[in-house]
Amino acid sequence: MINKQDFFILKVIGRGSFGKVYLVKKKDNDKLYAMKTLKKDQQLLAAQYASTKAEREILEKINHPFIVKLHFAFQTPQKLYFVMDFLNGGELFYHLKREGRFTESRTQFYAAEILLALECLHKNGVIYRDLKPENVLLDSEGHVKLTDFGLSKQGVIGNRNTYTFCGTPEYLAPEIVKGKGHGKAVDWWSLGLMIYEMLSGINPFKVRNKNKFEKLQMILEDEIEMQPSFSEEACSLIQGLLTKKPKQRLGYNGCHEIKDHPFFGNISWAQLEKKEVDPPYRPRINGELDLNNIDRLFTREPAQETPEDAKKQYLKNVKFDNFTYKEESVLNQSFER
Repeated sequence: MINKQDFFILKVIGRGSFGKVYLVKKKDNDKLYAMKTLKKDQQLLAAQYASTKAEREILEKINHPFIVKLHFAFQTPQKLYFVMDFLNGGELFYHLKREGRFTESRTQFYAAEILLALECLHKNGVIYRDLKPENVLLDSEGHVKLTDFGLSKQGVIGNRNTYTFCGTPEYLAPEIVKGKGHGKAVDWWSLGLMIYEMLSGINPFKVRNKNKFEKLQMILEDEIEMQPSFSEEACSLIQGLLTKKPKQRLGYNGCHEIKDHPFFGNISWAQLEKKEVDPPYRPRINGELDLNNIDRLFTREPAQETPEDAKKQYLKNVKFDNFTYKEESVLNQSFER
């Protein structure tokens, strides 16, 4: 049975309201992983537990070159643990912030790999619902991987709707804001915003002097102005993806609508999925333990877990059913790409 004693904690590499993400080394084979911890007391809310359960199931089910892979999952009396791929190329957010914006060819490459990841999720009945630069990681070669499936919804067949209000305000599709039901097309809206942001360095709804309500009003009402630097193909694609009515949005009738757009005219989708296309940018990495592409805000923290709280003994008998997972047990599991 896998447990936290099987790993050495080396560094903190991420943090959120859920807990922390650590760089860890497995003791028996020296392999490096990212270990995400979740506090059980925060998971006892029904909605929170449902999202964690969904994340755990999605990560086990999906196996795709541009989606982070789950290797192990286990629990202690007070915490849940996900052990996943460790990627030291850094968040797309980190590189975009550092460089200001990307060239059109680099943007095209990242958008195309993200598109294939979303296509796989949609074929497997999953809406991602949290596409943003912070949730796209680069591996050491410069390929992308989607991470953080805590807001994803599974079991969505065809263009069926779901109704949970969730996501990051600046990336919410209008139909989520309206709260009258949304489907897979919300991911195409977020992809449009990502492409806009990669090309310009600007998210049109990330306005400093606006509160959350005002930002949501902007999403419903404002027309997004294209930047003069955008090519004709980029403008056409972004406008198609940022169409406010989901049934008229590019991609509503299937991912092929986006793949066939002139912006992706020179992409060989089969080669791209096999990682036969060289990334336009390779992160500067000096060995597998190099953390220079990860925010020092995290890596400066002490590399140790917060001890289990003796006051929370009530959690001792709280077991999350079917949570434990070991990668080898599903080596033959099939999925649809």
